[in-house]
Amino acid sequence: MKRFAIALLAFAFVSAVGSSALATSPTGWDRVIVPTGQYRQTVKAMPIEKRPGRPLHVYGNTIRYRHQAATGQLQGSPLRRILLGTDQLRGARR
Repeated sequence: MKRFAIALLAFAFVSAVGSSALATSPTGWDRVIVPTGQYRQTVKAMPIEKRPGRPLHVYGNTIRYRHQAATGQLQGSPLRRILLGTDQLRGARR
């Protein structure tokens, strides 16, 4: 049972890493997960809709996607992009 739990956890991690590599953000991705110093002040001064997308920042990324969808700047489903990291369906029929 312990091996199954470890295997499941490893699969979830690999899946998350793989999907985040394909993910896109309407404002561009920022590699800095936790900004510090002057950069932190710059990011905090921006409206949340204009801030760069960051890995693991589900709330901010969701707000940005919803804003982009509401203003017609985002094609596809914000929920699909948040969960899958892409607007494309895998294995879509041609």
